[in-house]
Amino acid sequence: MGSTGCGTEAVAFIADGGSGARLGIVTYQRWETGKAEPQPEHMRQLYGVFGALLASEAAIHALEMSNQKSTSDEEKHSIQPGEEIDEPGAFIVAHMTPHLWSLAFRHYLTCHDRRNAIKQAIKEFDTMNADNKNYQITRREALYSLATLPLITLSLTTPGSTVQPAHYGDALAHCTASVEACWELSKSSDPGDLTLAFKSVSRYLSVLKPIVQESSRYRKEAADVTTQYALLRTILGWHCKGITETTKYAKDAITYSKETGDISLQLSAYSKLAWAYLYDKQYGLALKTAQEAQYLLEQEHQRGAISPCIRGGTYSTLALMQAKNGVLPDSALGKATEIDPGNECVAFMEFTRACLPEEIGYTYCYQGNQVKSMEALEKGIDPLTLTPKVLMSERGRLGGIKMMALSSLKAKDRDMEQTVYFWTAAIETAKALQSEWGFSETLTVYELMEVVWPDEQRIIDLRDLIIHW
Repeated sequence: MGSTGCGTEAVAFIADGGSGARLGIVTYQRWETGKAEPQPEHMRQLYGVFGALLASEAAIHALEMSNQKSTSDEEKHSIQPGEEIDEPGAFIVAHMTPHLWSLAFRHYLTCHDRRNAIKQAIKEFDTMNADNKNYQITRREALYSLATLPLITLSLTTPGSTVQPAHYGDALAHCTASVEACWELSKSSDPGDLTLAFKSVSRYLSVLKPIVQESSRYRKEAADVTTQYALLRTILGWHCKGITETTKYAKDAITYSKETGDISLQLSAYSKLAWAYLYDKQYGLALKTAQEAQYLLEQEHQRGAISPCIRGGTYSTLALMQAKNGVLPDSALGKATEIDPGNECVAFMEFTRACLPEEIGYTYCYQGNQVKSMEALEKGIDPLTLTPKVLMSERGRLGGIKMMALSSLKAKDRDMEQTVYFWTAAIETAKALQSEWGFSETLTVYELMEVVWPDEQRIIDLRDLIIHW
């Protein structure tokens, strides 16, 4: 079954073989640890409780195996008289913070396995608490706790503290656990969440880089985790630090990605550097970087399959940089959209089914086709309410609204009130998120509005909104 994090509440729903006797915590824990398997009737009842969580190969396999069990097996796995309940274990299973910490300390063959386990646990808690109004508070506390875990376990709270070689293994394990929490916090609409994630990421990079340089035993895994943190620092850096610093972060990500041998991490790093150059108005370098990524992608594609997310994100970045440089982007855009990228970001490449309309909108806007740009952008964000139509981070929503303001401004039949509406929402969102990138980009749009509508009082009045936090 895997850890569902639902604890005693889940067990209370399941009757023992139709007899009316309730199953206890011990039986549930046996299922969790693989010491016993649910019987067919239990699996059917579990499916009714957990729904899609059990629609996995593991659950199907468990059901098939349990169908082959005899009645004697069913009796063998029932609760035995006098059996004690493991209350501490049940608490860990049922509560998010200790459950995530337990995964951070559990033994895994690779850091990749540890991160996947934590990612899955967060998803399961989210699904189980979809209707819980108080869950977001619990979730945020759990993510903060996991994000800062290495500061405690590695004694990094003292300025200048370092990790000794004897503890490199622990550093990798705990930093791997933390990266997933920082990634989740990066999607928040609370600037405090982004700031904590950014500062944590930056601190752990200073710990991980020496491991890559000094440890032959851990170099490969350390390079992998370091690249992940460098990519995440780039994503957060646009908002927490600004464009100039973030270009340095992206270059750092490329350097460490080359140590991993992982093409997905490398292509994600190249994509972020191309975007960094775009925002820094170095358009020629942006296109050159995107073309380098295209070359790597096509060379690697000859040797094996590449994730649709990575493939699509690489070609989408190329299309955008081509459009910005006056190069026809149709071929690259076609390759970016020919395969469904799915719903999961791979290697922090933020190119999913939900992100696709926004990236298409960016490209059409820079190409000069504002009709198609707005059509694409409106698939992701409602133009009237400016609420997302698809699941997206607040960072993504800010980018979409900013681009709607720019596209409406560049339209031949531009409507000043519509542009002002989009722009006002963009500047307010940028300030609420305390996004340095968002503030700078929205300010650039305002300067264009002043050119289009000089001496227009409606535009002059908007200056009062341009106040940095």
